[in-house]
Amino acid sequence: MVEAWWFWAVVAVLVFWAVGAYQRLVGLRSQVIKQFAVLEELMLRYQSLVQEATTAAVTSPSGWHTAVAPELGASHWTRLQVAANLSAMAMARMQEHPLDPSSAIALVATSRDLQEAWESLTHPDVYYVSVPTELTQHWRELGIAIQPDLQRFNQAVLLYNDAIAMFPAVLLARVFKYKAGRVLE
Repeated sequence: MVEAWWFWAVVAVLVFWAVGAYQRLVGLRSQVIKQFAVLEELMLRYQSLVQEATTAAVTSPSGWHTAVAPELGASHWTRLQVAANLSAMAMARMQEHPLDPSSAIALVATSRDLQEAWESLTHPDVYYVSVPTELTQHWRELGIAIQPDLQRFNQAVLLYNDAIAMFPAVLLARVFKYKAGRVLE
């Protein structure tokens, strides 16, 4: 009789522990999702800025977008638009799977391509394209504004990864197929 009582007490403790550990993992996972939502909002501003810049370039009566060689300037604008579209697709995929390492890798790669496309457009050696200083200033400000939220997202991912790697929570993580996420560089 006493042995049965101990058995049920141990089972009850294990069940309560499992429920608590599961709730912690779910909470950490939802924190990653919330942090990505904030980060995504800022990242979408890059898309808006690209759209604003390309629209202004096309509709500018002064022709500031392609001052000397329109065909060369067009290739830079096209590269920027393609990079922005690919970045938007990677963000949509990351929104669906914020802890999927391949989604994070794709988002980092496309964001890097977008940054490089913008830098090639605004590089001083590109004499045949002129971008207004207010647009380049807005781009720089956005890059600074996104850093704290990027760090918060990365911290949330690291906390989640640490939690699913700890024993005995690692057992629940395996049962529920929780995989480690990847930080955004």
